[in-house]
Amino acid sequence: MAGICEACKTTITVSQKRIKCAQCTHLYHSDCVGFSNDLSRSQWKCPLCVANSRKVGDNSNTPVRTASKTASNKDGVTATRLDPPPAAPSSSAQTRSTSPTPTAALPPALAPPAQAIDDTNLISRISSMMDSKLSLLKSEIINDLKNTLVTEFRKEIAAVTAKYDHLEESHLKLLDEHESLMKDFVTLQNKMLQTEEKLSELHGQFSKQQQKARLFNIEVVGLPETSNESPVELIMKIANHAGVQLQPDQIQSAHRVQPMRKVEGRPKAIVATLQSRMLKDKIIAGLRKSRGISTRNLNLGGPDRKFFVNEHLTPENKQLFNAVKIRAKERSYKFTWIRNCNIFLRKNEESPVITITTEKDLQKIT
Repeated sequence: MAGICEACKTTITVSQKRIKCAQCTHLYHSDCVGFSNDLSRSQWKCPLCVANSRKVGDNSNTPVRTASKTASNKDGVTATRLDPPPAAPSSSAQTRSTSPTPTAALPPALAPPAQAIDDTNLISRISSMMDSKLSLLKSEIINDLKNTLVTEFRKEIAAVTAKYDHLEESHLKLLDEHESLMKDFVTLQNKMLQTEEKLSELHGQFSKQQQKARLFNIEVVGLPETSNESPVELIMKIANHAGVQLQPDQIQSAHRVQPMRKVEGRPKAIVATLQSRMLKDKIIAGLRKSRGISTRNLNLGGPDRKFFVNEHLTPENKQLFNAVKIRAKERSYKFTWIRNCNIFLRKNEESPVITITTEKDLQKIT
């Protein structure tokens, strides 16, 4: 395929050898640029590209043929025209034409002007100076950044260390306070246990005093109420049925009392205080022998109803006695009774008697 040689500006025929610049892709006669087959075609660069890449040097000795003609275009601009390579009539001439001509001079039209060379040198120097300055500036920025980061990092470490020291100090204070509070807690706990023991002891003493105040009392439960009744006369009739002759002056008091929990249809109990504990024990023992008592035994009107005569227990001892009866029934105990306001139970005729005074004693029922 035909082309134009950038050196001589003539057509490159098919029979002429050519070479293409690997950088600007312009075509040249091999003779115009002195190209030989020893060089690499894929890496070959024309003299102009070589000069531009070096930015320095004198291209007057570039092996390009000299211009032979100067022509003017239609706009009046003159252009230097390079002579075409001479024809090769003989084989010897062709042989000479293919040999490289490294000493051929670059045409004046292709030679870079001196001003361009000076500008290139100036640009190279400016570029070198800028590179040096930028490198120095970059180094300074990096150093400043490093120093700033190190300073800030040290500040952060110092702040974290200070916070850690403060937290550690607070933690030690809390540990001391905790230890002190634990000591106070143990002390208060011991005092509380002592106080509970003391209260329990005082409560037991108070309960005993209350029960002792009822030591001469009997309690009649389930006896129907009648109008114009006399509790003293009823107590005397009960004692008479038990085989005990009571005089009115042997009964210190007798009256009905309101129950702690009122039950509809249940009469109020009668509490009677006798002159002595012996009288109370005789009446209760006589009623046990007679296997109980009912309204018919007292010649009271209405249907016959059974009622009970017991020792007068405190409300606390009544609850304890009820708990004992439930526990004894669960454990198959045959006997539970009260004597002198004390609670007793027995599993059978051959087992020992167990005394119950507090709720802790319920553990004895096994």
